[in-house]
Amino acid sequence: LERRLKDGDVRSRELPAIAKALTRSKFFDSSLFEIFSKELRRAFSKRRLSHGEVADVLCELADLNAYDAPTFKAGTESLERALPDLPEAMRNRLEGALKKVKHDCGSSFTAALKASAGSSKDSREACPLFWKGQCKWGPRCKLSHDQDAFESSAREGSWKAPSALGNKSVGFKQ
Repeated sequence: LERRLKDGDVRSRELPAIAKALTRSKFFDSSLFEIFSKELRRAFSKRRLSHGEVADVLCELADLNAYDAPTFKAGTESLERALPDLPEAMRNRLEGALKKVKHDCGSSFTAALKASAGSSKDSREACPLFWKGQCKWGPRCKLSHDQDAFESSAREGSWKAPSALGNKSVGFKQ
């Protein structure tokens, strides 16, 4: 792998798979990582990877604790305009990875990450059984399991605890 990276024989589409494999094996070699990060920066700057792949690579590197400031800077710069298009789970994972390695990605990226994270609010009513740990529907539940939905319905006064219903199990028509 090191020889292929040095010779430039690794295609850009192979880079995310390499990052995943290195993370799975928990392998970190500084000489290999130096060459690998150089290839990643080149792929990031030439936009050869999709936005999801860039986010995955950054998360994998953070999981491996293989932090290289120029690589993370190039990755976050290539992602900045695409943050609203990333799924919320990916944005949350990326935010956690950047915090883990303590990367300062700049106020504009952080603001864009926060703004895009706040734009996908769940408008469903909070699921009272979820907060008791008793919702059997899981991801198929028609009610929200989101912390923000619970807090907003509690502030509005529309959420009623199961104990407020006379301690009777009323169930939900799902």
